[in-house]
Amino acid sequence: MDILQQLWAWLADPNVAYLLLVGGILAAVAAWSIPGTGLGEGLAILMLGLALIGLLRLSISMAGLLLILLGALMLLSELYFQSGGYLGLSGAIAIGIGGMFLLPLGTGRQIAPVVLIGATITAAAASLGLAFLIRELGHRPPLQAMEHLIGAEGVAQTDLDPEGTVWVRGETWTAQAVEGRITAGERVRVLAVRGLRLQVTREEQPSSSSPAPAREASYPPSTSAGSATLGSGMALLLAVHWIGFLISGLPIGDLSPQAKSSLAIPHRLSEELAARSVVKQVVAGILVALGWMALGLLLVLLLIRPRGSQRILKAVMFGVLGFMLFFCLRLLTASLIGPIAPWILALLVGLAFGLAFWWSRRPGWLASTLMGLLICGSAAAYLGHLWTPMAAAGLLLGMMFYDALSVYVFRHMQRLAEWAIEERIPMMFLIPLGFPFSRSRGPLLLLGFGDVVLPAILTFSALRAHPTPWPAVGALLGILIGYAVMASRFLIRGESHAGLPFLAGGAFLGYGLGSALEWAFG
Repeated sequence: MDILQQLWAWLADPNVAYLLLVGGILAAVAAWSIPGTGLGEGLAILMLGLALIGLLRLSISMAGLLLILLGALMLLSELYFQSGGYLGLSGAIAIGIGGMFLLPLGTGRQIAPVVLIGATITAAAASLGLAFLIRELGHRPPLQAMEHLIGAEGVAQTDLDPEGTVWVRGETWTAQAVEGRITAGERVRVLAVRGLRLQVTREEQPSSSSPAPAREASYPPSTSAGSATLGSGMALLLAVHWIGFLISGLPIGDLSPQAKSSLAIPHRLSEELAARSVVKQVVAGILVALGWMALGLLLVLLLIRPRGSQRILKAVMFGVLGFMLFFCLRLLTASLIGPIAPWILALLVGLAFGLAFWWSRRPGWLASTLMGLLICGSAAAYLGHLWTPMAAAGLLLGMMFYDALSVYVFRHMQRLAEWAIEERIPMMFLIPLGFPFSRSRGPLLLLGFGDVVLPAILTFSALRAHPTPWPAVGALLGILIGYAVMASRFLIRGESHAGLPFLAGGAFLGYGLGSALEWAFG
């Protein structure tokens, strides 16, 4: 085999093709945000070209490629809407999920889990770093024609004698000084644009008695908060699915022996349920929904009792949290490394209850979010393998009705949410919308665990029951679209709203569209 054949064989490796594709996307985003050097553009063209050669030699799934393209668009959107890194984080997770679906189901080929995890973390770190850089610079790439740069202020990066480079509106440009020499660090103003070269002059500094000019705002604060609200919710929803897909085992749709042993019980029960008629499957889901409604009402009744009962309830819920964390950690560990040795099991028990105890002593939004993602991702994967799509649809219909009644009619869901926030009970996500995240004192996004888990059940149920990923991917995209509608109409304005009618409704529509695509294209 000559060197050219070795190169073609290397590019046809799914892991290599995927890494080149992700690297090319990141290089293209970097080149888009800081144009003019040519390095990012050249690297992006090279890596994307090699990735294309490899992908053409593979049988790939268009559903996975669609998710990767969606992730790339989210990464680019961070440059313009500046959500504090949340939109970029959403894009990184979408790229990771797309890699899980990139190869057709049932082929026995897969992208290695370590590659998927590493690529997702790398893309997330790059997007957050880019968001921080843009935030520090205080600018975003211009959306208008280059002629609108006329009159903009910037800083000379090199000496202009008469040519050099300047930094204007978040970009590096080749520039020419129209009069005199301009040294690096001096402020400049754009007078004209000649092709890709700016004509600049020295910006006169204000006298000490003159008021300092106000720093140019990149966009109104309301736009920033709106983008953060949209991006943070999408990042949560995608992260729950990402964790759930890892727990389900790889390759997706053809469970590994490790995942099969962890999910053996729900698999058996689901097969028994699938043998029933469609009507009985829907009724089974509705009956479970009624049971969950009764549990929610019981919690509300306990909350209106004397204070002592609330302390008992809080202690019980923390105990339940410890058991849930242990179950989730065991499920994830078994799916990734296989059979669990007794000493690993004991370690997971200590880790789970240690996390619960630490949270009870020092509650914080970051720990709550991480534990919430683990719990929600595990619950969505487990319940998704327990229910058939029809049973999951019945469950969602019942819970949508209950959610609307509890928020708009009886209003006890607000009482439960207020108690959970006051007592620091991990029942919902509390995500700061400011930047940097760890120091934010601004508004929070509140999203209940149930709003995140329940629609995702349909995604995992569709993944297990259908031969192609289209219904599952359609449900996932429908959930994101439903959240986007809810966020734009209510959450961005600071208004509370029942989440399931939008999220579950989007899951229904997406599942239906994905099923139609599966029927049309196989």
